[in-house]
Amino acid sequence: MARPNPLLQLLSAAGIGGAVSWLPAAAGSDTASAAHAKYRPDIDGLRAVAVLPVVFYHLNISLFSGGFVGVDVFFVISGYLITSLISAEMHEGTYSITRFYVRRARRIFPALFVMGAVSALFVFLFCLPSEAKRFSSTLAAATLFASNFYFFFTSDYFAPGAEAQPLLHTWSLAVEEQFYIFFPLILWLVRRYLAAREKLVMIALALLSLAISAWLVRVDRTAAFYLLHSRAWELLLGALLAIGTVPAIRSRALANALGIIGLALIVGSVLLYKEQMAFPGLAALAPCVGAALIIHAGKESSLLASRALSLAPVRFIGLISYSLYLWHWPIDVLSRYVAFWYGWDPDLKPHKVVVLALSLVCAILSWHFVEKPFRQRPYRFGSFATLSTSAAVMAALVVLAGAIYPLSQRLWSMPQDAERVLATLDYRPSESQKACFLNPQTNELRYFDQAGCLALSDTKKNWLLLGDSHASDLWAGLSGVNPQVNLMQGTGSGCKPLIDIPGERRCTELMNFLFSDFIPKHHFELILLSARWSPGNIDKLKQTAEALKPYADRVIVLGPRVEYKQDLPWLLTASMLKHDPSLVNRFRLTKQRQTDRLFADQLRQDGIGYISLYSAICPEGQCRVTDQDGLPLAFDYGHLTRSGSLFVAQQIKKSGAL
Repeated sequence: MARPNPLLQLLSAAGIGGAVSWLPAAAGSDTASAAHAKYRPDIDGLRAVAVLPVVFYHLNISLFSGGFVGVDVFFVISGYLITSLISAEMHEGTYSITRFYVRRARRIFPALFVMGAVSALFVFLFCLPSEAKRFSSTLAAATLFASNFYFFFTSDYFAPGAEAQPLLHTWSLAVEEQFYIFFPLILWLVRRYLAAREKLVMIALALLSLAISAWLVRVDRTAAFYLLHSRAWELLLGALLAIGTVPAIRSRALANALGIIGLALIVGSVLLYKEQMAFPGLAALAPCVGAALIIHAGKESSLLASRALSLAPVRFIGLISYSLYLWHWPIDVLSRYVAFWYGWDPDLKPHKVVVLALSLVCAILSWHFVEKPFRQRPYRFGSFATLSTSAAVMAALVVLAGAIYPLSQRLWSMPQDAERVLATLDYRPSESQKACFLNPQTNELRYFDQAGCLALSDTKKNWLLLGDSHASDLWAGLSGVNPQVNLMQGTGSGCKPLIDIPGERRCTELMNFLFSDFIPKHHFELILLSARWSPGNIDKLKQTAEALKPYADRVIVLGPRVEYKQDLPWLLTASMLKHDPSLVNRFRLTKQRQTDRLFADQLRQDGIGYISLYSAICPEGQCRVTDQDGLPLAFDYGHLTRSGSLFVAQQIKKSGAL
């Protein structure tokens, strides 16, 4: 007998040229039997609509600037499918909490644990100990479904960015698992004691969570993004559909229209939303309501939106969506380290194409050889074996997480100088500096220490430093080399010192207070404006400088500084280990030099004082990268250490510009 063709089996499972198997598995959904629900091919397609924008967003494809909303669509799908299953079993009297968690374990754990183990092996073999150290903690947190808490509590404006965290995306799985710890019990209790008010109770819980999200996104965006109580309403929205809260749609025309509107809401969010916006909060309503409309209206499979989502290629992406979500991000993150190590640019299109192709290949393999077998045969165990094996694998991964960093240190055996340089990645600004710096965790003016940061002196010259993090890190150096000066500061992350510009709450409140209240009441010897400038800021900067001139003897703009595509300590360490001094120069960004020249020409032409920080760091075109002790001037892509700040300030003082 001829052996079956694996490729034909794969295509057949996806419904391409063959029968369709019922596999409603999404990123975090459950597998139910056909006895409880009818297969919805459009929901498989909806998963594709959710996962592809996430992937393209992470690949920095500008068209998908709001691709992060795909996770919210997944939450709605998950809430609908799993509540449909739980509700049906409770109605029939067959619900078992043990069986529920066994299904969850079979669905979620195998692919997640394989991805975590493979990522750990890659980090151990190919990444420097600094990455291994960061990865070890995230692997343990992801394994225990607590990574959302980990990323929330370790969130810091000056901490390594998202692009440095291979398991950052597991926060959404943690939110879902935490939700399903409580939700089945809540639903059971409501049905037992408040059955007549079940829908009202669920609506109230969803509205409460939405209200918390809308409030929290203004107070602490990080908490609103990562924590369950701000995200629960999205899963509950799907649950409300599953328990019949929304009346059935009788009109075919109306169902058609609602399905199209639902798609438009999701696509519009993907195309129009920006990373800087306050999210989730009320902004998450558009993609979530869009997903809910598609799910509710799409029960009639002949509708336009349902037919589009049920196309075989779209459904196939939906079938592999969980594995694609799991694999694309660590592949993207870890491939960047490989690219930097071997000297090619990870932001070029060929690299992105390779990442996308590799992600699809890994997703298909994971779906076919890991997801399906562990849900079905041949790897399907009994309940006790499933739960005990899951616990054992989790324990093993936690032990592995603890061993990665010390093993990585032994593998690399770096010279002491390289270790000192790499350790600069752990540098953090002093607490006193942070007190005068608003960030996403301190997103309101009330957190700004006005008395300490804006205290005027009767005996010293009063200088005022305004701007974002590229102003805050200059304070240590400027105050250190100018002891005769009382250097005040008003700074916040992403807060450019410009009059009347929109922005985060911390920025608008801080700058409005400074420009409208504090500055007009005083006179200063010098006002310094510093930020991570872009060419588009120049007109507003001219206007701001002119408006400040009545309140200061001098107003001076500090220009952009040197920046790198990768953290400077990492680049320096890699160049030392590879004996390649040119590595750092190859990844120095050129746009800052161009912006510096533009600002210098136009501001000086208009009679506005200007100091080139780029020239201070790169005198005569030779950029300085280390201090007198051989340590990097910056601890990331461009933020200065204290010694780096002192070096820049000394260069400025030596030039006589101040």
